[in-house]
Amino acid sequence: MKKKILFSSGGTGGHVFPSISLINFFKKKEYETIFVTDKRGAKYVKKNFSLHKIFDVSFPIRAGFVNKIFFYLKLILALFNSFLFLRKEKPDFVFGLGGYVSFPICLAAKLLNIKILLYEPNLVLGRVNKYFLRFCNKLFINSNDILNLPNKYLTKCVEVGNILREEIIKYELSEKNNLNSKKTILILGGSQGAEIFGEEIPQVILDINKSYRINVIQQSLPKQVNEIQNFYNENNIENYIFSFHENIVELISKADLAISRCGSSTIGELEFLGVPFVAIPYPFAKDNHQYQNAIYYEKKGCCWLLEQKNLSFNSLKEMLTKILDNNVELSLKRENMFKNDSKNTLLKIEKEMEKLI
Repeated sequence: MKKKILFSSGGTGGHVFPSISLINFFKKKEYETIFVTDKRGAKYVKKNFSLHKIFDVSFPIRAGFVNKIFFYLKLILALFNSFLFLRKEKPDFVFGLGGYVSFPICLAAKLLNIKILLYEPNLVLGRVNKYFLRFCNKLFINSNDILNLPNKYLTKCVEVGNILREEIIKYELSEKNNLNSKKTILILGGSQGAEIFGEEIPQVILDINKSYRINVIQQSLPKQVNEIQNFYNENNIENYIFSFHENIVELISKADLAISRCGSSTIGELEFLGVPFVAIPYPFAKDNHQYQNAIYYEKKGCCWLLEQKNLSFNSLKEMLTKILDNNVELSLKRENMFKNDSKNTLLKIEKEMEKLI
């Protein structure tokens, strides 16, 4: 008899997309699956994907005592609802993949003595995962280099790599000719876009386009799309500007180089598809995890690091010029990216779960 798994994640696409990949994988293995997310996470889920529960536990954007009180009240309500929901569904495993919604679900699982599995894709242990590490049965990790992981819990950890979207893993890569005089630069600001990218990068692209033939694919905030598109069109720079794209793998596969934030899902996809990138980590990410992700990939020889505090017209132009002048280094970084083993991530997770059944 196959087991039932409840997956919980929310907040950002970086949490939700791995959950969807796991659910699709285990459904094919004839496991029964349930998905719990929050209101923010639900927008990353296609309409034909069955959502069993949506809890409103997002942290308040605006600071203040009253907002925090409302948050904790919602958290308490979510815990009560989680407890009732788990008692009704009786899953064999609760699988937490980050976001505030995982907290009440995992806490209810602990109270009901349900096995808890966690996944940490970043190089800094997330707050919910850090709290439940003592209670979980397994912590699946992207890398053994996590900075704040206590040694006493190392026996619970299993390095599995990145959980990638199914369309990424199945994508057939074609050879790229790095000697081609025209380069496609992909600019990714994360699931929400990056306003500063839209403000700073187009002027740099305009300048380097005088010496190199550039094609731009740029993610931006919805309010910036027309402005950026018009700028490139007026300056005869080939471009495609978007705020959200259903088939992001198609865009990544076209790129010779990316400029990107450093969420684990985004740079995991760049790595798997062999697109070297200029890493500009979001400086306000919780526990500075994007910076640590960037450092990790820089050490692996997959990217160049440029902190946002140092981002300027001159610094970015200088970096891009050096990269575009050195096809050998670009090829070497691309080769380094193909040394990952994320294609077998889901099979590794299944194998570890079967040991607990």
